[in-house]
Amino acid sequence: MNKINKRRKYLLFLSIGILSFYISGFLLGILSDYGIGIHGLEAVSFMLFTYVILLAAGLIFSRERSFGFILKAFAISFAAMFLISVAFFAWGAYEHANAKWISAHRLQTTPDKFVIITEDELNQYPALKEALKSQNGVKVKPDEWKRTIDFLDQKGSRFIKVGEEFYEIGFVTA
Repeated sequence: MNKINKRRKYLLFLSIGILSFYISGFLLGILSDYGIGIHGLEAVSFMLFTYVILLAAGLIFSRERSFGFILKAFAISFAAMFLISVAFFAWGAYEHANAKWISAHRLQTTPDKFVIITEDELNQYPALKEALKSQNGVKVKPDEWKRTIDFLDQKGSRFIKVGEEFYEIGFVTA
């Protein structure tokens, strides 16, 4: 076998490693649409099952039967799948750790305990101002989230009065 055909076959197995991650995720999404939830180790097992099926199909398609080639094909495809999985889970952990929201809900009644927030104070906390304006949860950076919590804790309440309106401020983390 010449070098070009061998490189193409190794490229095939690199593609199998990459695709097995995405195909298993796609299939898990379809299963969850039908109410079949697969989580944790079951999802990893499903990804490995998908990988083995694609690896076997690739070996059949390549028509290579030497032990050395099969070992190299396995190493290339598994390394690709493993590295994509690690990168995906690391990114997910990073996003989870930095997922912070501030929410504001307008109240219909006057709370027993509240603090008055001036426009000048509100201008110093843009995320809080945005939450008040949107009446919804606003995703914020962790330092802004913490700074706003400290501000309201120092004021003494999470129930605030801005102008003539009363709001309850909520802080959410994932």
